[in-house]
Amino acid sequence: ITLPGNKAFYVFFINLVCTASLTFFLIPELRLYRPTRDKVMLKSMLRYSWPLLILGIAGILNLNADKIIYTWLVPGEEGTEQLGIYGAAVKVAAIMAMLMQAFRYAYEPFVFNNSKDKNSKDFYAKAMKYFIIVAMLAFLVVMFYMDIMKHIINRDYWDGLKVVPIVMAAEIFMGIYFNLSFWYKLNDETYWGAIFSFIGCAVLFAINIIFVPKFGYIACAWASFAGYLSAMIISYFVGQKRNAINYDMKTIFKFTVLFLALYGTSLILPDWGSITKMLCNTVLLFIFLLFAYRIIKQDRRIKSGKL
Repeated sequence: ITLPGNKAFYVFFINLVCTASLTFFLIPELRLYRPTRDKVMLKSMLRYSWPLLILGIAGILNLNADKIIYTWLVPGEEGTEQLGIYGAAVKVAAIMAMLMQAFRYAYEPFVFNNSKDKNSKDFYAKAMKYFIIVAMLAFLVVMFYMDIMKHIINRDYWDGLKVVPIVMAAEIFMGIYFNLSFWYKLNDETYWGAIFSFIGCAVLFAINIIFVPKFGYIACAWASFAGYLSAMIISYFVGQKRNAINYDMKTIFKFTVLFLALYGTSLILPDWGSITKMLCNTVLLFIFLLFAYRIIKQDRRIKSGKL
């Protein structure tokens, strides 16, 4: 179908139609709305939410700043081509981003609903551990079966697939940072989130500006990696000082070592062909799943009082 005029218009128009359709289904709830004036509540809401607004803006910049400034850092046709390759390769890593988003939608309401529970900190610690396990599993699945996953994008963009593990690792850091963020949300100290996000954003901008002109889009991936890593580390140490949670660092460390060992083993496997390599990777993935099963089984035994 040939569409007349600017094709970008149709993209925005379809988005408008989708949003309007969702609003239509909310009409019964909107009819129940009655405006009230409560200055005390308004001040409280603004004090709590404005840092989250800034945090959201910083988060959007972290996700898109490299793509926005890339053609400025690498001008001309070369910059446009490299940006296209980078943008296409990032789509493969979007599998991890979807996992992060699904986890966020499910986990955040649960945390706020159970924040008064005396055992809530134990739950947060377990949630962090299982989140990291699942995130590492998703990473390994994508990377172990890259010969299949790469067909998501056109063959012309396969040269950019080297950024996928870096971007996916950055997504894991972002997910851990999200898990660490509840201490300041529950304590009404949301300004900490704005501070952490802007530190991460500053790191991302600095690395992009300094290294992209020399190293190209690979520097964009490392900038995201460093930005989320810095925000995660700072959030962890500040959070442990202000509202300590006893995370199972021993188990997390074991999984991290296993994860790196399995991924490293996959990288050094000889080039026996796609099918043979994926079979070997399946064995490596099974080892990770077996280790995860043992940890989950041990946790259940501890919960039931058998250990």
